[in-house]
Amino acid sequence: MFSIVEMVVVLVAAALMTTVAIKEDAAKRRAQVMTAEGQNEAVINSALSDWVTNNYATLIGGGPVAVVANPPTLNDLFTQGNLKQPHAPGPFWGGSYVISMSVGPATCTASAGDCHVTYVMYPSKPLTRGGVPDIVGASQIAQAGGNSFGYSKTQNAGTITGLNGAWTANNPLGNVPAAILATNGPTSDGNSVYIRRDGALTWTGDQNVNHVSLHNVHDLDAEGTVSAANVSASEAVTAATMTATGAIRGNSVISTTTLQAGNIAVPRVSCSPNGATASNSDGSGQQLTCQYGVWLPTGGNLLRMSYNPVSDGSNVSKPTCPAGGTPIIELAPYGWYVDTTATVNYNAYDYGSYWNIRITDGAGGGITANAVAGTYCSY
Repeated sequence: MFSIVEMVVVLVAAALMTTVAIKEDAAKRRAQVMTAEGQNEAVINSALSDWVTNNYATLIGGGPVAVVANPPTLNDLFTQGNLKQPHAPGPFWGGSYVISMSVGPATCTASAGDCHVTYVMYPSKPLTRGGVPDIVGASQIAQAGGNSFGYSKTQNAGTITGLNGAWTANNPLGNVPAAILATNGPTSDGNSVYIRRDGALTWTGDQNVNHVSLHNVHDLDAEGTVSAANVSASEAVTAATMTATGAIRGNSVISTTTLQAGNIAVPRVSCSPNGATASNSDGSGQQLTCQYGVWLPTGGNLLRMSYNPVSDGSNVSKPTCPAGGTPIIELAPYGWYVDTTATVNYNAYDYGSYWNIRITDGAGGGITANAVAGTYCSY
């Protein structure tokens, strides 16, 4: 049998244990509430970041702004799809969620693409417990919110300090402990490093798309070289320089300056397809086309190179023919005098770099006569 004293001791101990358990349970439940609040604010902050991304071009369009006049409300974030469900206008301890943003720095311009959107989101009242600032609770909310969150402490309460001291910002509530704030900066919008789908920012470096395709491109303008294995276009392709190792196809290909074909064609060598154009492989610049499966000069098999009036004893220089061409000469008489032998001979004798023209009678003597010597390159 227990004595009365022993029973009293047991009852007191049980009461103390029950009190401790109740306090621990209450602390646990409050910590859960703080965590839920932090996670809720993190959702709002993420939605705010999405809203800034979607409205970035409009926000920076006017250059630097100390205070954006109409930042979004929670209802705006919901109706525009950034928040997936409606949220209470403020935290459980009262007040409202305040959103403020600015565009800077003061020297930025929209054309230079160096403007940033800085925003903050914070409850309008500090967290208190029994009328006293709840620093521990504020810390729990910030921890649940993530690295974008911070809170003010008892010391230096006019400053919001991010988790692990990662950043600091002015306390918008003043010199008040247990104020909670989320920010995207405070000196960077967190979005300008990305390629923006609305074209608000220009690229600042070369891009490597890792061999993936770009589809549904409307216009492609190039100030430099466009190198491609295959270019297929249904409309205009405009470039200062275009280099292709494969085909360039289009309904209409127009150049306002020059088109440079590769030095790959050899006359009388087979080719494909018919209609292809290339330059002579000797680098002379002669244009050849694929005709009936063979590379031939664009102007035909026989190209006139010069037109020279001649008489008996004249010399005519041979033309310089691109690779594959053979110099030839043709004499076309247009007047002569001949003796009674009634024979006229027109001959061009090959002397290496020139032809010697002889117009003679039947006895082999030169006669007074004129002709036109046309020189050609034959392929």
